[in-house]
Amino acid sequence: MTEAENRIANIKSKHGEYIIELLGNIIRVDGKGVVTKPILEQYLEDVKTVTRPLNGKPWGFIGFVRGTGILTPEAEHALVLSINERKQVGMKACALVTTNADIPSLVKSQFERVYQRAQIDYRFCASEDEAYIWLDTQGCSTAFTY
Repeated sequence: MTEAENRIANIKSKHGEYIIELLGNIIRVDGKGVVTKPILEQYLEDVKTVTRPLNGKPWGFIGFVRGTGILTPEAEHALVLSINERKQVGMKACALVTTNADIPSLVKSQFERVYQRAQIDYRFCASEDEAYIWLDTQGCSTAFTY
């Protein structure tokens, strides 16, 4: 898979934006703004597309939150449901880097609630390197080949 093929989406709206790509067996997402239900719905479709090459093998998630980085209440509920669905197709763990969020503690508390409700392993990390190191302990690596 080439770099162009693994970078599946660069979505922008008046509320938020994200870039999603597959690196090994890790989905990497850079997000900014408020996550509304329509943005989340598009994101979930993009996740399905980007994980197809993994054929159900385990994969991890690393997310980078910039700016506001919060979910609307309906997007929060939809994210919990979608994580439960994605666990059925290989999602193992989530690492989130919130150091560039406007209010990191607010973002952390909201995503902690989401991850706990979805019953998935997660960790908040101070850097990208720390996130990749932790995901590696969960069996997820940029060096993964499919």
